[in-house]
Amino acid sequence: MSHFKGMMSLDTVKRVSSLMEYLMECEGEASIRDIGHAADIPKSTVQRMLSSLEETGWVYQNPVTQAYRIGFHFLSFANFWRFRLELVKQTQAILEELSECTRETALLVVLDGDCGRCINKVEPEKTLKLVAEVGKTFPLHAAACGKILFAFCPEETRERVLSGPLAVYTPKTLLDPDSLRCELALIRKRGFAESYEELTLGAAEIAVPLVDSQSRLVAGLSVAGAKKDITDGFDRILSLLREKAQLVAGRIRNGKAGA
Repeated sequence: MSHFKGMMSLDTVKRVSSLMEYLMECEGEASIRDIGHAADIPKSTVQRMLSSLEETGWVYQNPVTQAYRIGFHFLSFANFWRFRLELVKQTQAILEELSECTRETALLVVLDGDCGRCINKVEPEKTLKLVAEVGKTFPLHAAACGKILFAFCPEETRERVLSGPLAVYTPKTLLDPDSLRCELALIRKRGFAESYEELTLGAAEIAVPLVDSQSRLVAGLSVAGAKKDITDGFDRILSLLREKAQLVAGRIRNGKAGA
């Protein structure tokens, strides 16, 4: 919404919110007069807002009736988050089983811009466990949960992140772009990522990608815990992750995860 830059006062935000809420509630189209009356916004202001929103795809104006409705750009975001919510629901039991079988923390992570984001987790019932918060963001270049997304994300995203400054989290955080490119290529070839103390000292993690029928990245599935525990159970944990990833991929292909 570039036209609103520099003028997004609290009052403007409230007006845009009211306008969009009214359009979402409409089953069909709405005229400028109807929108202004329902949202209690002057007609001239509604017209300026709608013009800006139309340019960026948030609303659509019917060229025949001159009325407005929600645009594809907004719907794409709505569907995207609905898919993520459904993905969380469909994988909840899988994360619970992973955590129970491994006695470690199971995570569901997604690419969110130039970072990763945890959208679900299940922690084991034990005193020592890796704590990960739902909603927390994390870097793509450190730890298996980030690197699995980094390896399978669009190339332009990968190169953009690699061309910028990379934060140091522990002495084992890899920062060299060429070395990271080599590791990411290996991750794509093997189909999994592993890390040891890259983001948190004493911690380790194994992650696999969740992909759709066109092999496009949907999310990442990982198991994280104490370095010794992950190392000792590496083969078993990786096998479980791959098994569960195939199960989720099947649901995605069959349209059972909101795809």
